Amino acid sequence: MNNRGTKPSSLAIWLLRHACPSTDKEALTGDLVEKFLRGRSQGWFWRQVLIAIAVGVLTGIRRHWPHFSYAIAGTVMPLFLGKTVYRAMFLVHWWAMPWPLSMTVHELSPAFLLALAALPVLAIALLIDGTFRWISLLRTGMINLVLVALRHYMIDIFPGLLQPAPGNPQYKVLISPVVTILLFFSAFLVSAWLGCLPPRKATAKLLVP
Repeated sequence: MNNRGTKPSSLAIWLLRHACPSTDKEALTGDLVEKFLRGRSQGWFWRQVLIAIAVGVLTGIRRHWPHFSYAIAGTVMPLFLGKTVYRAMFLVHWWAMPWPLSMTVHELSPAFLLALAALPVLAIALLIDGTFRWISLLRTGMINLVLVALRHYMIDIFPGLLQPAPGNPQYKVLISPVVTILLFFSAFLVSAWLGCLPPRKATAKLLVP
């Protein structure tokens, strides 16, 4: 009999069932609970839960490495292509468009161009993985553009996410660089993951919790 209660931590069980990417999480949960009831400690149970989550995450990254490659490329590209993208904006002559279309194009086109610039990375990764399909690139690009627009309008809805840029109070930036990185990475990862799934599977993933 364990010496720290007769039941394992409910939080640990919840994490195991919801945060662990393993497909046999129910069987794993039952196995760990059974061993806990035979005398294992709460500390042992927590260690096994964290190990299971870590192994599941690493397995998922290995299985979906083309998607992670695309997300990483899309996240770091602004560091290298930022000035080039802003120069390319002038090719669309956004200032000649009627308002508010001109402002929409001006504000969203940098993110759109960066999203498109990362697609070759996904294409190469899918070719190496043997799962390349043109339709996957098309869907990924379209989903990413939608997420870019949603991110932009989310910032408009929640202005508290913005703060004056250092040295230029008239220019607004996200409240934290970490938030910016997470938003970019999440948008690229989700768009690649859904875009490379067949349409029926992608719909099922969105509808089924």
